[in-house]
Amino acid sequence: MHRQFDPQDYAVVVKLRANTATPWKWEIYCAGKRLPVAHSETFFASRGAASSAGKEALNQLLQKLTA
Repeated sequence: MHRQFDPQDYAVVVKLRANTATPWKWEIYCAGKRLPVAHSETFFASRGAASSAGKEALNQLLQKLTA
């Protein structure tokens, strides 16, 4: 039995992943899954920049999932 798709199950998390000038990455998680379903390939200089990029990536992912 498959669960119905719920966009509320997906969330962006921003994490400090390096000790460099650009240490921030975003990751998208789905409720009930241990590993991220997507993550940034690049690092960002600020938490805010990573968050903005992650939110855009989440919107694109949700559009693909609902198409």
